Amino acid sequence: MLFEIIEDYKTNHKNLEVTVLKQEVVLEGETIIFHLNGELQQDIFHKIKADVLGTLRRKLNNYSIHLESEIKEEESGKKKLYTSTDKLQYLKEKSPALAELQRRFQLETDF
Repeated sequence: MLFEIIEDYKTNHKNLEVTVLKQEVVLEGETIIFHLNGELQQDIFHKIKADVLGTLRRKLNNYSIHLESEIKEEESGKKKLYTSTDKLQYLKEKSPALAELQRRFQLETDF
């Protein structure tokens, strides 16, 4: 049923809504929980929640189901790489030979 709703949003070119509906889903009893990536996806989810819930209830003929959302917690050890220096440091940790290349060719990340 959710696939049909996603296809409907695709045909109407509602790409942000499609992205939200394609997130990981967990079923707990009669509650469908969407695991979202951030506040933006949660805002979009709240805008489409009533429409999606109504469609699901009607198609499944089950008026006791509920939709919820949770923002996934990112792995605490995983650091986001924003700057060139951060990216280079990460790559040097993965491949120590890169540090040697940087030293040998006197490469700089800040330009």
